[in-house]
Amino acid sequence: MIYINSEKASKIQLNSENFYVLSDFDRTLTRGGSISAWRILHETKLLGEEFSIMYDTIHDRTDIDKNNSDDRNSELYKERFKDYMKLLKDCNFNEDIARQSALKTNLQLREGAKEFLKEMFALKVPVIIISCSIKNTIKEYLKAQNCYYDNIYIYSNEYCEELEECIYDITPYNKSKIKFSEKVNNLIKNRQYSLLFGDIVDDVKMARDKEKTITIGFLDKKIDENLEKYNKNFDIVLSNHGSFEEIKRYIKLS
Repeated sequence: MIYINSEKASKIQLNSENFYVLSDFDRTLTRGGSISAWRILHETKLLGEEFSIMYDTIHDRTDIDKNNSDDRNSELYKERFKDYMKLLKDCNFNEDIARQSALKTNLQLREGAKEFLKEMFALKVPVIIISCSIKNTIKEYLKAQNCYYDNIYIYSNEYCEELEECIYDITPYNKSKIKFSEKVNNLIKNRQYSLLFGDIVDDVKMARDKEKTITIGFLDKKIDENLEKYNKNFDIVLSNHGSFEEIKRYIKLS
């Protein structure tokens, strides 16, 4: 099933020089219903059983209640991610483990995502990934899939050996507040349009100018319950594990 705001999609004409891509990672570039880049470390067991037990304890202790305000949920996420970072430190996490976990996981990219990233690289279109997951494993996973190109820029929580330097404050609710580097700002400043991909309504907040952004939402669970909300917030909605190949039927690059 697909919903499309054809008026907006037809009004914005994209070419390789006038747009950039904004994308979530978990269940957007990866398949719907899949684990998060955080949970790769839990799944692969490379940090031992104690890590898995403590990871679940932290997760359950900071269970996110959808009835909370966005600000309250953001604080809960930050608390969770800060504790995750300390746990990684205690379990001697390092970049080699990130690489091994990315190679060992059975996580899969969404259909057509790898080809899409390759095409954006060929067209020299900047791809900005904004995720509340963990950059260490996102980066290594894309490398393992042979689709980590030099036009990809990742803004995500990131583990550093010095805990005070770790980033743990990116949540699903504050993506509009992410400040891009000077390099990225220079790359996109003359590109008036953006193409945005997400799997939850809050991902729309990644857009810097929604009127000049074509927003695409992947709706893979509780479809009947959420379809109306997604249709109101995204310009294009693909349900039932939609693919990046489908999107190309409705968005043409001139």
